[in-house]
Amino acid sequence: MSNQEADRAVPDRGPGREWAGAATESFAEFADRVDGKEDVPLRASLDGGVATLTLDRPRRRNSLDLTLSRHLLLGLMSAGDDPGVRTVVITGSGGAFCAGDDVESVRRWRLGDRVDTPFDPVTSDAHYLRVCEAILHLPKPVIAGLTGAAAGAGAEIACAADFRLASTRASIGSCLAGVGHVGNVVLMSRLTGPARATEIYLTGRMVSGDEAVRLGLFDRLCEPEEFDRELAELAGRFAALPTASVGLFKELRERSWGQPAEYGLRLQDAYHLKTHATVADAREGMAAFAEKRKPRFTGD
Repeated sequence: MSNQEADRAVPDRGPGREWAGAATESFAEFADRVDGKEDVPLRASLDGGVATLTLDRPRRRNSLDLTLSRHLLLGLMSAGDDPGVRTVVITGSGGAFCAGDDVESVRRWRLGDRVDTPFDPVTSDAHYLRVCEAILHLPKPVIAGLTGAAAGAGAEIACAADFRLASTRASIGSCLAGVGHVGNVVLMSRLTGPARATEIYLTGRMVSGDEAVRLGLFDRLCEPEEFDRELAELAGRFAALPTASVGLFKELRERSWGQPAEYGLRLQDAYHLKTHATVADAREGMAAFAEKRKPRFTGD
């Protein structure tokens, strides 16, 4: 693949170009509409460019029913489209991250209920798949903040994130073999490798602490009493990054994954050239370096 061919392989739709914006409202409007509503088990807030989505079904360990999964996806779409959002945080309430799909909802779906379950009524696609795809392609950093267990679909969502901050009480695993189901292969394998993901699936064990960091399932551990502070500091630091460049990096990551090295390198160079041509923060970064000052990134 030549440089010219690789350059043409990068769609010329501006920074974050693979993100197909489908939101009908800003994230601030989304947050105003859903936050604090008794019938919506999701909390949403925007502060300093950081959009926070908190799964809020603590009695069901934040497992995904139709309402939660639908609003989580809508929140991600709004955050991805909103230029005022520079970083997204996904976390859970009540000492859990997400226990996966709601078991009762899955049972009803198996019995033919296609109305109030976290699956597409026509294709039967699980909603968590769309959530994971949105996280992977969202043109901004996505942090998973884990204070407790992430299992099944919840582990998939955590693995899809760009960074996983976990308290020492957090754990992650599959737990699907124990209920006769399959999953946690694709995204977990990207972090741990297929052999370790297989072992985690077969044993059903939850991984935590230093082992989770060593395997790549968690990026950083902190004590529970320090979690909120560390999460806020991390999100603020990511919100100050050149957001458009981050979006291009994530797009390149997804397009180059699994490709032959020569193709990937040519594609990487094409994206590097596109950054020069389309990202204002790239020019600011070079100017700041030359002038020996801190860059003032705007996200453009």
